[in-house]
Amino acid sequence: MSPEGLGLNSDVIEGPSRRHLRTRVLFETLRYLDPWLVLAVAALTGFGLWILFGAVQGTPHLLAAADRQVTWFFISLAAMAAALLVDYQWLKRLAPYAYIANLLLLIVVLFAGRTVNGATSWLRFGPLSFQPSETMKIATVMMLAQWYAHRPGGVQRLRDLAGPALLCGAPALLVLRQPDLGTASLFGILFLAMLFWAGCRRWIFGGLIGGGALVCISLYPFLKTYQKERLLTFIDPFRDPQGAGYNVIQSMIAVGSGGLSGRGWGEGTQAVFHYLPEAHTDFIFASAIEQTGLIGAIVIFGLYGVVFWRMLATVQVARDRFGALLVVGLGAIVMGHVFMNVGMTIGLFPVTGLPLPFLSYGGSFLFAMHVLVGLVLNVSMRRFVFARRGG
Repeated sequence: MSPEGLGLNSDVIEGPSRRHLRTRVLFETLRYLDPWLVLAVAALTGFGLWILFGAVQGTPHLLAAADRQVTWFFISLAAMAAALLVDYQWLKRLAPYAYIANLLLLIVVLFAGRTVNGATSWLRFGPLSFQPSETMKIATVMMLAQWYAHRPGGVQRLRDLAGPALLCGAPALLVLRQPDLGTASLFGILFLAMLFWAGCRRWIFGGLIGGGALVCISLYPFLKTYQKERLLTFIDPFRDPQGAGYNVIQSMIAVGSGGLSGRGWGEGTQAVFHYLPEAHTDFIFASAIEQTGLIGAIVIFGLYGVVFWRMLATVQVARDRFGALLVVGLGAIVMGHVFMNVGMTIGLFPVTGLPLPFLSYGGSFLFAMHVLVGLVLNVSMRRFVFARRGG
């Protein structure tokens, strides 16, 4: 509870008494921490580290990368704790500053970024590399939540789309320049998800879907050669089995070879013998199924199901429109990553390079995912706190 929620006026409480009251408020809100979401995320992260170490056995430089992932895990836990302890109402005020700061970092990346696998997406800070596009997604959700929270009528006219479209379009274009088509597409997914929940006329929403499809088709001539090959490989992976189709084919072999219970930890031939490229990042799901089989797939999907269930429950009980919109956008990020990553692994979607939440190697991605969960927990555990005037 806030002091107001406890029936007290914090304006007349001073000094130690006020600090004591705030401590009491914090402990009261922590009582409502969502245990299901915490346990599901903890299980996914732990399972991901276990699978990651199994996938990199016998490869010294990848083992060192897995060790760095453990370091990032502890950094991410601290960030998640910080994200859930501060009342999320402050995010409404901080949203513009966070959005502009992350946008500036994306601009810096274009001129001073580090290139990995053909994409200039990284900034180096001492021994660690950081991908600003990961935190940019969260900052964009915060900004859109603030935008729609002050416009309860949602989108009733086409011109009402201008602001949200600009907020999502600017970072998407900068990410596309890196180039990172998969991450850029995530901004479109969260834009549509938050637009739908905020309220939008059906003809406008339908027009956006149709218009977006036409735009995607019209952008094909401007794609990089490797991006075109990925799309053509999606239609027929075997048209170039040793080239563009190689990753998808090896991924499907890894998934199929897992059987019911898998080959065992560190025993998957596709990953361990490097037939499966990026087995620790983009194709971690294929590596997981090769090691644990259908049973492992059921466990993974079950845990993601719990995460989505608790996010949906949080949307329904959020104390205000801003909190609900915040969780809708954050949930869209997680669901977008899961469906697109798993889909590309089994040949249902084109290869986009999107990692799998809590499982794929990547420090900044793991960091962003835990901050995201911290914000969802923040909204959930403050559901009984009275909204402040104007919130």
